[in-house]
Amino acid sequence: MATEASRRFRFQVEMHCRCIGCVRKVEKAMASIGSFSGIETSVGGVNSGIITVVGKVNPTEICHWLKRKTKKNVKVVYPDTPIEDHKQKMILVLGSSSQGGHPTPSAPPLRDDMPWALVPSGVQPDHESLHFIEEKIRGLEKIRDELKIKKLQNELIVAKSELKQSMRVINGSKKVLLDSALNQLKAYKNLEALSQ
Repeated sequence: MATEASRRFRFQVEMHCRCIGCVRKVEKAMASIGSFSGIETSVGGVNSGIITVVGKVNPTEICHWLKRKTKKNVKVVYPDTPIEDHKQKMILVLGSSSQGGHPTPSAPPLRDDMPWALVPSGVQPDHESLHFIEEKIRGLEKIRDELKIKKLQNELIVAKSELKQSMRVINGSKKVLLDSALNQLKAYKNLEALSQ
C-alpha cells in the first residue's frame, strides 16, 4: 500500500472585521492549527488572512475546522502538487497586530536538515534571523503606533482650532444680539418718551 504524499493547501480567512476580538480569534486558530491531525507545517499571516498548510490532510475538514474556530468564511484558494515528505512541524504566525509589545510566537527549534522550500520566502534558516525579523516587526508596530498617536494629536489640534473659531462666532453672535436688544430698548424708551 503506497503512502499518501504531503500536499500544500492555502486557505483564505475573510478578514472584513479587524477588531481586536476577531484578530485574536484568527491568531488563536493559526497558532493551534498545527495540532490538527496530519498537518506537518502551517504558516499564517493575520493581516492577509492567508494560512498555508502542508500535510496529509483533507482540505475540506481543515476549512470547516477554521470556520468553526474563527466564525469567519474560509475557502481553499490554492491546492498544490505533492511535495517531498518531512517530519518537522512548524507553526509561524506573522503579522500579529493585537499583541502590543509582546513578541510574536515563532516556530519551534528548527533542524538543519529542514527542507527550506516550505518556509516562506525571506525567512532564513537560523534563529538569529527569526529574532531579527521579530525585532523588525515590533519596530514597525511601534512606528505605526507613533504615527497613529501623531495623527490623533493633529486631529485634536484641528478640533481645538474649530472649537475656538466656533466660540468666536458664538461670541460675535451674542454681541450682535445684545446690541440689537439694546437698540430695541432705546427705541422703546424713545417711543415711550414721545408718547408722554
